[in-house]
Amino acid sequence: MRKVNFNGTQINESVTISEIVGVEVEDVRNLILAYDENGAVIPAADGTAIPVGVTLIEAGYNDITGAEAGKVKIGDAVDIQIKDMTYILAGEDIAKGTEITAKDGKAAKGVSGNYIIGIALDSANKDEYVRVQIAKYQKN
Repeated sequence: MRKVNFNGTQINESVTISEIVGVEVEDVRNLILAYDENGAVIPAADGTAIPVGVTLIEAGYNDITGAEAGKVKIGDAVDIQIKDMTYILAGEDIAKGTEITAKDGKAAKGVSGNYIIGIALDSANKDEYVRVQIAKYQKN
């Protein structure tokens, strides 16, 4: 049975799904996920991975001490936002208006041939959160 936790997510009726994780992740929060060959979700390695969506800020373990907050193990359920606006952890500096793809699950600048998860609605430095309008497509 899948665990779903929407307490305090502040996403206001955005469409979410719950999926099973295929790899252990130290902090899965606000990462871009893709399906693996077994149908489980994993952080999208790069722009060749078709994005499923973005994990919620409360995804993973809810550890009040913060020591393991966001951690998931193989077989855990994770909540994923699949449309509307979201925040993604930036893997590099991102400028407003940039097409966003994945690099190690984080937001990166899309290039020709990449699968795009959306458009940056503001700028962010590496390891900051960038606000993104989810619009999935493959960049020509």
